[in-house]
Amino acid sequence: MKKYIIILSILLIGSCTEMLDQTDPTGPTGEDFFKSETDIEQAVVAAYSGLSNPNSFHRIGVVGFEQFSDNVYSGSSTTDGAHATWTTFNYDPQSTNITRTYRGFYQLINQCNQVIARAPEADISTEVLNQALGEVRFLRGFGHFMLTLVFGDVPIVTELPADPAGFAPEASPASEVYEQVIADLQFAESNLSPVAAQNGRVTSWTAKAMLAKVYLFGADELGNSAWYGLAEQKATEVINGGPYGLFNDSGNPTEDLISIFQTFNENGKEHIFTVNHFNGGGNWSDGNVASQFPMAMNPRQMRNRNNMWGFGWAYVYEAIDQQWSDDDARKDYNIWFQDEPIIVNGDTTGFYDQLGQNRCCVRDNGMGFQKFWYQETTKNVNGQSTLGFPVMRYADLLLMYAEADLLADGNISQQGVDAINAVRERAGLPALSAAEVTLEKIMEERRWELFGEGKRWFDFVRKRTILPNLINDAFAAIAAGDTDNDDNDFSAFTPERHYKLPYPQSAIDRNPNLVQKPAWSAGE
Repeated sequence: MKKYIIILSILLIGSCTEMLDQTDPTGPTGEDFFKSETDIEQAVVAAYSGLSNPNSFHRIGVVGFEQFSDNVYSGSSTTDGAHATWTTFNYDPQSTNITRTYRGFYQLINQCNQVIARAPEADISTEVLNQALGEVRFLRGFGHFMLTLVFGDVPIVTELPADPAGFAPEASPASEVYEQVIADLQFAESNLSPVAAQNGRVTSWTAKAMLAKVYLFGADELGNSAWYGLAEQKATEVINGGPYGLFNDSGNPTEDLISIFQTFNENGKEHIFTVNHFNGGGNWSDGNVASQFPMAMNPRQMRNRNNMWGFGWAYVYEAIDQQWSDDDARKDYNIWFQDEPIIVNGDTTGFYDQLGQNRCCVRDNGMGFQKFWYQETTKNVNGQSTLGFPVMRYADLLLMYAEADLLADGNISQQGVDAINAVRERAGLPALSAAEVTLEKIMEERRWELFGEGKRWFDFVRKRTILPNLINDAFAAIAAGDTDNDDNDFSAFTPERHYKLPYPQSAIDRNPNLVQKPAWSAGE
């Protein structure tokens, strides 16, 4: 572990000007490190840590983006919690989590660029080199993809700066960012092994699946309808030839759903791309602060037991109780209702108590988020996790395939219908006919299948011109269901400001060539 930390420190040099300049005289230096196959392997593994470093989107950033949507609202007051201002769209460029999201992805990209620049110096075979480059180019592509989803036009960084202190890249148009993302993922697809070198490492199948997503989202974001067919093609390759499948072995919808986020299925057949964490164990409270996302979506308190939890930043909107069919097993799997038992170590005296919250946000019809609790039924929790978080699941890919199939030519094939029905069948729902599979229906299915996983807001963003009523109807449903008439609504939302985040002020201050978006400029 000590050597791993030293290597990670080398890779982080230049990532953030705020990092301390420390040298371990017993460890390798940047000059003599990238020499052997072992060095390259360790450097690649270290690059993966950019997915879960303290600034990572996959630490707690996903919570904020879920709160932008019509699924959950902030479980703290507007001045408390990591994303307290996000529920009401009252953040600004000074927001700590905007800064962390921006910085975290560029740290990931920098770590990848270190390997891309230095690995060719090593005395290794072409096969080993291309495998290493394939992995980090996948990660770099993913980093740029997430940056453009979140911020829009962003700097493309593909080389190590000669002078980090004077490095000031301009933002590139989103279309150019997508071109770079696709180039990186295509390289990964061509050079990666189809079999993971280690659990959680990316493969050529991972690259194909991510390409399907990039083409689908890019078709929406850039108005490039030809990419729907490319998304369909890549998804088809994965579905027909890949090693993935749904966790649906028990035949019991609830048991199958619970198995998705469990250590015994970590990096399993449904998990196409997972952010893994490097501390041991696998329960939410093993002490790794790198991942606080799942338990930050759970309530603070149970009635009849004095269990105060470390996080409680997200609660389920009341409107969902009416919108979500009781016949869908995903509803009860995802939600704690008032007075629902919460069993810990066989103790059945605890109940979910929205009315008993002692800090804020009490709602008569409020509901809690249950999805990530099932891993923790044997103990109390403190909001931290080492369980890997699947960024892309096979169920997500099936729904993206159905969408791309429909949008490629306006008609959905039987395989597209089968894809959405496979997801519905696991949830205990009846099959749809081809005539029933509309774009709106696919968006609804994505909402319920991926509830709480940080996907809903990005579906809003990419469909903002294609389904203009989607977000308006979502906000209206929240307002109609808000019986307490508090301020957890979307009255502050304006499209020109909020569909994409502002550049963090700290980045503007350091980079004279990065110009703040007009809607977020001074005086706006």
